[in-house]
Amino acid sequence: GQGLDHMLRRWQSIRHRAVGCHASRCFSSEVPEIFDRSAKRKQMNRVALRVDENISGQLRRRIAEELLDRLLDTKKKFPVAADLGCSEGFVLKSMSEGIGGITKLYQCDQSENMLLKCRQGLVNGVRASTVLADGEFLPFRPESLDLVMSNLSMHWINDLPGALIQIQRSLKPDGLFMASMLGGDTLIELRHAIAVASMERTGGIGAHLSPLANVADVGGLLGGAGFSLTTIDVDTITVMFPDAMSLLYALQDMGENNAVHGRKTRRETLVAAAAVYQAMYGREGGAVPATFQVIYMSGWSPHASQQKAKRRGTAQVSMQDLREVLTKIDDVDKKKGGG
Repeated sequence: GQGLDHMLRRWQSIRHRAVGCHASRCFSSEVPEIFDRSAKRKQMNRVALRVDENISGQLRRRIAEELLDRLLDTKKKFPVAADLGCSEGFVLKSMSEGIGGITKLYQCDQSENMLLKCRQGLVNGVRASTVLADGEFLPFRPESLDLVMSNLSMHWINDLPGALIQIQRSLKPDGLFMASMLGGDTLIELRHAIAVASMERTGGIGAHLSPLANVADVGGLLGGAGFSLTTIDVDTITVMFPDAMSLLYALQDMGENNAVHGRKTRRETLVAAAAVYQAMYGREGGAVPATFQVIYMSGWSPHASQQKAKRRGTAQVSMQDLREVLTKIDDVDKKKGGG
């Protein structure tokens, strides 16, 4: 209907444009530009103008709280912290006073309108400020931060390995990086529906949805960037929508609509995808589920005090000795049970 036409016009009005920045990457310039960062900035600026907290805000707030819960697992203090891709500032808004020993927080985003929605000044004991910065070009000096956090923004980074290297370099020794990002199984239902619709309409599959990182790759990326003591865990969140078209509208409101270079979204493909989605996943009453896979990651900047894995061949106990000990313990347990 008219609403779908309006959505399509807005999506198709975004044209290919290179991202301009005076900063230089600390990594190869040969990295392919998969995402149109300029288009993503425009999308997020429009999202920020909406008054009500949409599904994106609810999701970001929930996952920000989960991210901060993980910060409670360490007793170390992190006086100077940064929130990369802060959106509306949900990390700060979810922080309890004194958490992590944070006293200064830089909220960074490439969307000017998003930064206007962030709280500044003294908030819950934290001196908060905003920084207009692209996540691919960090403005921080080497070893200037104790903690770097990022909540649901890194899946739009073109060169994720390079961004992680910049983050690691900005951390002081024994500094911590914590982030959440959407994983490859996010919107798996919509990916299936669009694939079917595209094959029927065009005979091929175009760049209708953005590619996302797989869980198996994230640990290697952290290690490759120089982080130590890395951890990865995954959560799957299912959100119900009234129908498939409601999901498509919601993705636009979330700022999670397509931002791949060369993207083309035809009206008939969207309509067909919505019909396929409804047929494949529709529940009683027409509601449809949408899966969001959230990858939580953390890594430490190396420091001499950190526990390190021992060199191969330095073990003092052989596997044969260990088997003998376990056998004796098992024999004792059996005798106790028989008595």
